[in-house]
Amino acid sequence: MRRFLRRPSRPLPALLAVSALALAVRLYDLGGRVAHQDEARVADWILQYMAMGTWEYRPIIHGPFLPHANGVLFDLLGPSDFVMRLLPAVAGALLPLAALLYRTRLRDDETVALGLLLAANPLLLYYSRFMRNDLMLAAVMFAAVGCFVRAWDTKRLRWLPVAAFLFALGFTMKENGLLYPVAWAGALLLVADSRVVTGDRGWVGRAVAGGRRVYRWLLGLVDVLAGGPREPDHGLAAHVRGGLRAALRNPVVRYVPLAVLLVAEAVLVVVLFYAPKPDLWTALSGGRPLLPVLREATLGVWFEFLGTWGGAEMHAHSTVQFLGHLLEITIVGAPALLPLAVVGFVADRYTGDSPRDLVAFSAYWGFASIFGYAAITDILAGWTAIHAVVPLAVPAAVALAALYRMGREAFATDRPSLAAGVVAALALSALMTGGVAAGASFAYDQSTENPLVQYAQPAGDMKPVLDDIREASQSNDGVDVLFYGDEFHNPTGSHEFTIDDWDDPGDAGGAYPGWFARLPLPWYLNQYDANVTSVQSVAGFPDSPPPVVVTLDRESDDIEDRLDGYARYTFPRYLTSGHGDLAIYVRED
Repeated sequence: MRRFLRRPSRPLPALLAVSALALAVRLYDLGGRVAHQDEARVADWILQYMAMGTWEYRPIIHGPFLPHANGVLFDLLGPSDFVMRLLPAVAGALLPLAALLYRTRLRDDETVALGLLLAANPLLLYYSRFMRNDLMLAAVMFAAVGCFVRAWDTKRLRWLPVAAFLFALGFTMKENGLLYPVAWAGALLLVADSRVVTGDRGWVGRAVAGGRRVYRWLLGLVDVLAGGPREPDHGLAAHVRGGLRAALRNPVVRYVPLAVLLVAEAVLVVVLFYAPKPDLWTALSGGRPLLPVLREATLGVWFEFLGTWGGAEMHAHSTVQFLGHLLEITIVGAPALLPLAVVGFVADRYTGDSPRDLVAFSAYWGFASIFGYAAITDILAGWTAIHAVVPLAVPAAVALAALYRMGREAFATDRPSLAAGVVAALALSALMTGGVAAGASFAYDQSTENPLVQYAQPAGDMKPVLDDIREASQSNDGVDVLFYGDEFHNPTGSHEFTIDDWDDPGDAGGAYPGWFARLPLPWYLNQYDANVTSVQSVAGFPDSPPPVVVTLDRESDDIEDRLDGYARYTFPRYLTSGHGDLAIYVRED
């Protein structure tokens, strides 16, 4: 035990080991869970983008990062549940290494503790095994802040372009990237206020004094321009010249060109991702004017965003109800991290020499996000808690490291009672975290008992049946899959999109009739290149059905007698009732 509690070495080797273990856990059986409705919806759209060779911004599926990046992965590795979740898994595994960016503000043991919390947290683990933008957005924004902190503390400006790139990349992932600067600004104001309240006024006083100097020479400049007194004894002109020279020597003014370059870098990243394809490549090669494409990638995207997410109907919900649900998810998904964050924030603020800005900033950022997302989010979903849990890991790491040091000191000074209490607290934290993580991500990843699972997750072990459908599609000639019923019917007969579908302003930017009701199956049927058709009524049902027939369980009695020799399987399309179970018939031969 003494060896276990010895002083840690430099954090880099420890965090590399943590990140490698985090990657192994995230890659294990990554494709085992059947696709969530949102995963299947976006993944199938990506396949359609690839088939049509075109892309344009659709706010309902959020930013362009996943369509572009997963499009490349699908092309290289082939489409599958494993491949579609690979990028979030890698981002979740690399997130612990972001703790290294904060080591100028944290002790070594706090840095390692931060990496451990980011790697093992059940909520972050579950959603790093889920094809969605939130985990990646939180990771790049957390790393962007870390790069800025690193640049500020080390005076190495090379970190700033990295911060600008990561910040811009976050905006290509999901529109709630806009909330991060708001949360940061509010947290900085609270940190500044706490500086004044706790009596540490040094930098505040310097800022006020600098403001007074700027104010004085501005007044002098106004007098000179207005034709006021210019006598040498007044010294106004000299005062203005001196003020201008001082302003040019001011670091803020000196760094204006760098700031302009950083803004240009961020805008370039956003434009490259958001510009419609292949219009951008055609414009860059001189085949069409560039300005309309740039306008579409900026103003066009902004108005598209406002038209979908800016409407009041997207936020017409009970904030109290959503707050209660979000708190429940955060408590369940961060059983050790959340109480540690509260303890770490309070202890850092009210003990020791003075509060640390980073700890307070991260705590304000995280706690405010819980309330902010409850007010603005459009659906009840566990992924919103990610944006609070990641910053709260910083004060939680402070508490965890303090507990570790307390135990090490207790062993060193031979205080068995205190040592036993610390070991018990650490063991309880590890057991709660590990137990919830294993249950949420592996044992009960499709269960109604798991609060981290969003309601649009299909339940049941559908993968063996999907394997049968794949085999039938590869060996059968003619129609492979028949959908039966009004909800599944597509009068066009095709199961693929066309350009006209994407231009249709209907639900989610265009999709063929019946597509949403069929989810998540279209994602798999397109992978298998299955030949799909549908019928609306018993009168149109063929005498010789294809190898696979899909219908709603409540409508299966209509066709049951025509499917002799077929095995019947049922699966909930959603975890909540009222949507109807899916009935899949597979010919036994």
